[in-house]
Amino acid sequence: MESGQHSVSLPFQHIIASVVNMKSGLKKHMLVLLAASALSVFHLMAQKEEFATWTSIKATIGISQRWGISSYAEYCSMDNLKQTDRWNINVGTFCNLKPWLKLEGSYELHYYQAKGDWSVRHRYKLGAQGNIVRNAVEFSLRERLQRTASSKGTDNCLRSRLKVACLPEQWKVNPYASVEVFQPLGDGAFFTVGEIRFHTGFVWNLSGRCSLDVFYCRLRETGLRQNILGTELGIRF
Repeated sequence: MESGQHSVSLPFQHIIASVVNMKSGLKKHMLVLLAASALSVFHLMAQKEEFATWTSIKATIGISQRWGISSYAEYCSMDNLKQTDRWNINVGTFCNLKPWLKLEGSYELHYYQAKGDWSVRHRYKLGAQGNIVRNAVEFSLRERLQRTASSKGTDNCLRSRLKVACLPEQWKVNPYASVEVFQPLGDGAFFTVGEIRFHTGFVWNLSGRCSLDVFYCRLRETGLRQNILGTELGIRF
């Protein structure tokens, strides 16, 4: 098992370390993200734009030093708060394989509205996140495979997120910013950008077991641009 862990974790260690050292590998990765962002901006300039909200509550339970389970419920509005976009219920598990490497998997049920009709879809996520902290600043890279199944068929994508957060011990409020790119998989769709999200916000540590995440998200995808205000209440057991 140790040899298997090493073969999986080593690439993530190099990727995350390069964020701090600004090596050529990171520069290439960041250039890809920035290029994808720029292309999305120009491509979607004249498309529909709206205001929305995401509100959720999340519970995390530690089973052992490495393993844990999590669950959250979320409500999303759309069309400038005029309509409900969807309700989500998520159940997942995670493993802290190394202090700087976490593996995760989850199932999510959506009850969503599409053109006035309500439908159900199922979403499965499998991912890994590597992180490194330098001078109370955390750099993290998360790669997540996502499969969504509904009556309309299935959709697969790779979600790549690069995040920076400030985590001084004496601060009760920790600001962060991230960019996440959704890349469709299959049918010759590789190297295209289906969606991109720019996140900025802060986590307010209300107590040792409770926190409040308040954020703004700029979402861009084909035919739609959203300005999203969101909150997530997190509880750890």
